[in-house]
Amino acid sequence: MSRAAARETGRGARPPVRLHYASFESRVAAGVLDLLVLFIIASLLVTAGSIVILISSDFEKVDPSATAINIFWGCVGAIPIAYVLYFFLALAWKGQTVGHAVMQIMVIRSDGRPLGVIGAMARVIGLGAYVLVAGVGVIAAYTVRDSAGRAAAIVGVTFLLVALGLVMAVFDSHRRTLHDRVAGTIVVHVD
Repeated sequence: MSRAAARETGRGARPPVRLHYASFESRVAAGVLDLLVLFIIASLLVTAGSIVILISSDFEKVDPSATAINIFWGCVGAIPIAYVLYFFLALAWKGQTVGHAVMQIMVIRSDGRPLGVIGAMARVIGLGAYVLVAGVGVIAAYTVRDSAGRAAAIVGVTFLLVALGLVMAVFDSHRRTLHDRVAGTIVVHVD
């Protein structure tokens, strides 16, 4: 160690830390756990809306009110908003979703600093790219639904594009996916 480096270490500067990048397998497991959490969120919202309709219809003795039906569809419409909030709040607060916490991995900025609000927004936007590609693929397949072969090809290409964005973590030295690159983040093991 040089004298300058020794002086810097003596002044309170931290020595460099070696990051342990999260494995592809741990990221997949975290993603599956997050899908389970998203399913629970959607189930709770649909159940809440259904209970309103059930009570409004006096347990199916009369037709439900228009307000109850609007509340139900409002709950269904809140599902995508709840999903975005789940990812944004979890990443901005701790850099971890529920799946990440269980798998003991964390999202940080590429320079090693915590994610923060801006980093969490960038990460959610990066994740939204997959939803956008899938949505465009579904709409395109729907427009050519008269030809099953073309619709299947469009769905296949869409699936391939989304999968490539995720699987690129296997081949990257820092285990980054497409949304990691877009957001400037890495996923590391929590020590």
